[in-house]
Amino acid sequence: MPASLDDDAIEELPPEMPGGLTFHLPMELAALRDAGASDAVCRARSDDRLAEAWQAGLVDPPLYRWAVERYRATAADLLADDPARVALALHDIAPLASGLAGAAFHGLIRTGYGVWRGDVGEVARGLAYLRTRRQVLTSADDVRTTRVDDVDAVDMLDDDLPAAAGRAGVTVFDLLNLVAGTRACAQPGLLAATPRALAVAATALVRRNPSSFVAVHAATGLHAVCELHARVAGPPSRDEAAPAATAVWWRHLETAMRACTLLVESGPPEGVPAYDGGRGAVDDIESLVQAAVRSDETHDVKLAVSLRRLVGFGLLSEQEAVEVGLARLGTGVLGPV
Repeated sequence: MPASLDDDAIEELPPEMPGGLTFHLPMELAALRDAGASDAVCRARSDDRLAEAWQAGLVDPPLYRWAVERYRATAADLLADDPARVALALHDIAPLASGLAGAAFHGLIRTGYGVWRGDVGEVARGLAYLRTRRQVLTSADDVRTTRVDDVDAVDMLDDDLPAAAGRAGVTVFDLLNLVAGTRACAQPGLLAATPRALAVAATALVRRNPSSFVAVHAATGLHAVCELHARVAGPPSRDEAAPAATAVWWRHLETAMRACTLLVESGPPEGVPAYDGGRGAVDDIESLVQAAVRSDETHDVKLAVSLRRLVGFGLLSEQEAVEVGLARLGTGVLGPV
């Protein structure tokens, strides 16, 4: 197989490696481009990731290619200027919202990135990944809005999970499957369903356990919903519930966030060393993004550009975003999920 491929060819590659692990390169390249990484950096990163992928093998989920073709017209409608076409697209993809945590949010993230870039093909591939890797964490009938201060905090925990040590080495995909069967996931929503509250909840998980891929994907999944929302309804309001056009996506994101919270808070907080500046001093969001590029780790750069977008949407302050990003950089964690 060739070492180098252009971005379009990379996006057309199968979306998974064996074992259900997502192939991150299409999303990583989008994040690197947004971060302003040079062509040389992008090519080098691409060659490294492709070499790993050729060695491991790449696979399609069953019916993935059918689903890509199924959603091409829908993707074009979603990116159209005609409000009627956009409304039809939103109606078409609404059934996917309940499974937005599938493949640990990666179908959602690819969709969000595609919308962000205005790329019809990538939106179609993201929707196809959502369709073929849906993961419903609770019944839609159980998704209701309940503010945090109305709920006893002890209800956020659940004794129907193995101890944290017993979950070591288990992928984020399997952890989300596991938590979907807890009693707590059959209870009403426990978070305040405003974009600001969800951003605070997601980033709090990263600060608590910054090496947790569950926590990182909660934050990058939130960013993806923001991109979808911004495309069809304008920037998400900081402190108001979502309008009807995207409400189903926010409701199911709230449910997924609750599942992520159960997983992250069922173990002890991590004691992570402070970031030592080895990848460059970080004192604002732009220097955080550049340090994440230099880290050579997929999740660092994806998280950093998501944090920058959340600051741009007004859902996080720059200081909040930098603190979260520094916590992640301090872990030095590498991983494929």
